[in-house]
Amino acid sequence: TPPLLGKDGVEYDPYNSPHVEGDVLALIVNGESVSSAALDDVVEVILPKTGFYIEAGGQVNDEGYIRSVGAGSPRPVEWEIEITAVRRAAAGIITHIGQVISGQPKVGDKAAAEVNMTRRHNIMRNHTATHLLHKALHQVLGEHARQAGSLVAPTHLRFDFTQPDAMTPEQIDRVEKMVNEAIAADMPVVKATKSLDEAKKEGAMALFGEKYGETVRTISILEDEDDKFSYELCGGTHLDRTSDIGAFIIVSEGS
Repeated sequence: TPPLLGKDGVEYDPYNSPHVEGDVLALIVNGESVSSAALDDVVEVILPKTGFYIEAGGQVNDEGYIRSVGAGSPRPVEWEIEITAVRRAAAGIITHIGQVISGQPKVGDKAAAEVNMTRRHNIMRNHTATHLLHKALHQVLGEHARQAGSLVAPTHLRFDFTQPDAMTPEQIDRVEKMVNEAIAADMPVVKATKSLDEAKKEGAMALFGEKYGETVRTISILEDEDDKFSYELCGGTHLDRTSDIGAFIIVSEGS
C-alpha cells in the first residue's frame, strides 16, 4: 500500500488553501492514538494536507473547523470538530487540536478542514499593518528602530522595537498619521518566494534572531512599479492591498 503521507509529511500551505479535503489519517486523545473520538473529546487530528497557519513570526495560529464529508449531494455532515490550535508535533507531522462538537469522527473518514477566514482576514490586516508601522518608525525615529518581536492577533497588534528612550506624543502622532496615509494610498502588497541571497541583495529586511532557509518568502508594499515602500522577509499571511487594513490607532506605547 502507498504511504499515507509523502516524504515531507503533512503538506502545509497556509497561503492558498483555506479549504482542504482528505482522509483522517490519525486521531489522538489524551496522547493515545484512537480509531474514533466521542462528543466533547479534545482531539488531535492529522490530515494529509492543511491550510491552517501554525503560530510563527509573531502571528497567532488559525482557528476553524474540520467536518466530515458525506457521500452524495448535498454531502451530509456527520461530525464536526472545532479547531483552536495547530502545532508541529514532530518533523513532517502537523496536528489540528480541537473539540468534537458533534458526531463521532473516525480514522479513515473523509474530512474537510476549513479556516475561519473572517478571523484570518483580521490577522492579515494586523500583519500588513506591522510592516507599515515598521517603515513609519524608521522614518520618524531612524533606522535603529528595528523590529525585535511582535504579536499579530485578530483583535490587535503589538510591535516591539529597539529604541533607547520613550517616544514623544508628537512622534507617536506622526507615526500613526504616516501609517494611515500608507493605508489610504491603497498600495499593492506583493508576495514572492525567492532565494535568501537574492532577497538580501535586493535589500529585503531580515529580522534579528529569525532563522531563514535557502528559500524565503518576501513581502513588498509598492508605492509604484519601481519603488518599494516596504520590503521584508516574512512567512506570515498578508492582504493584497493596504487599504483593506481600515483605520490604524496606536492605543499605547511603553517600555
